[in-house]
Amino acid sequence: MLALSCLSSAWLEEGDLLERNSFADGSILADFQANSSLSFTKSPSAIKFFFTVRNPESKPIDIYLAIFDKDEEKWTIIKQLGRASPFGTTVFEYEANFEYAGLSSETDEFALIGESDTGFVGKIFTVEEKWEAYENYLKSNIGLIALIFVPLILLILVALGVFALFQASFGRRKDDKGEYTLSTLFFPRIKGRPASELIADILINPVFWAFEVFCGLILIALILILSISTISFEIALLLFIVGGVVCWLMPFVYLISIWLLEVWEREPLRFPVSLFMWGIFAAFIAFWLNMVVDFIGGGIFGLVLGSVGASLFTVISAILFAPFIEEFAKGFGVLIASGHHELNDTFDGILYGFAAGMGFAAVENWLYFAVENNPAVAGGIEGWLFLIAYRSIFNSLGHGWFTACTGGVIGFMKARPQLRRYAVLGAIPGWLLASTLHAIFNFFAVIDGVINVFTALPIFLFNPVMLLSVTLIFVVVLAFALKESKERVERGA
Repeated sequence: MLALSCLSSAWLEEGDLLERNSFADGSILADFQANSSLSFTKSPSAIKFFFTVRNPESKPIDIYLAIFDKDEEKWTIIKQLGRASPFGTTVFEYEANFEYAGLSSETDEFALIGESDTGFVGKIFTVEEKWEAYENYLKSNIGLIALIFVPLILLILVALGVFALFQASFGRRKDDKGEYTLSTLFFPRIKGRPASELIADILINPVFWAFEVFCGLILIALILILSISTISFEIALLLFIVGGVVCWLMPFVYLISIWLLEVWEREPLRFPVSLFMWGIFAAFIAFWLNMVVDFIGGGIFGLVLGSVGASLFTVISAILFAPFIEEFAKGFGVLIASGHHELNDTFDGILYGFAAGMGFAAVENWLYFAVENNPAVAGGIEGWLFLIAYRSIFNSLGHGWFTACTGGVIGFMKARPQLRRYAVLGAIPGWLLASTLHAIFNFFAVIDGVINVFTALPIFLFNPVMLLSVTLIFVVVLAFALKESKERVERGA
């Protein structure tokens, strides 16, 4: 039996915080009728608690349930359970929802608090959560998924790569008097080329690909470290492997499909590959820039508004800052590549921007599949698989279309003699359009997330509708761009 002697009589509400050392001996008697050690086989799990309270006073006592917040190091009021009758015994019922947080075992502290005219009284109860059974369930099922789907997806990826190489070697493509051979991939023809093309050739060179892959590997290593820090090692490793294979599937499918659309003058494979590699590098750049913005902005908002302010800035950053940072990182590679004579019309610009978006999406999806949306926070395996499918289909496509805006504007201007000399400036309106669409997409993601919280269901409404609308617009734009490419080829331009 404990008392909150430092508190005056005041109405407690859900979410109120009480100091850790506020309790002292009091007159309330309470029994906690529940197993103090709970073993879980699924997450979330609902457990009913029963509290028996004897009120020794002549007036009713308001009874509250609180849990100790380890981050705030304070008691947080969960709910007002009701009133205990004068000189009587009252039983209160509360259904608690427990969710797996990546730990095999953890202990929660609850406090039953009584509020009366004479002050506050209370008692502490501890509950041990055991999640070993649920972890075994996750390991066995994720292991089965890995055993079935990882080899299958790897086989599909290899087949797509072989198919792309076959099309590049024997399919219909531009053959500019042997300009695109294996040797020129490493040692491009530079005699008489403008400076802008020489810079673009650096981006296309496999040596630069190696540098981009190295930066990508640093980010991927960080993904593994973050995954291990949030969940048990065996589960984290399985999630890392599955996520690391699945994340490439739809970006490969999307990119090869767009590349194959141009049948009159198909771009040499080295160009979409180079922009895909740049997308990986852009993810590395954007990750650290976003971290700096969140650190500074979150710190300022946290000082002013506390933990609520830091959380608020995370949402603001996702809508207002991250889209512009990410589209700049992706679009800058497209701008560099636009100096090459191969990017000469609207379709080429769309393809280059789309390729950069696919590389970025693959790495970002790996982070989400292994860390952000793992079964610990995605409603179990079913929710995790749903989010993998959702992000693979929609978010990957979104990153491609957004950056395609930047490339499309540049390509549109390069295809017109009167605008060609100003094509570099086309990156500015293209970037603004790409960033705006990306910001709207993230805003709708926040709205869908709020709906998920209130419905407790993985319902996504606004994002898919917005992205399908953008896709329909790009279908029309691609038809125009392909017609433009065909006319240019027929003119011999």
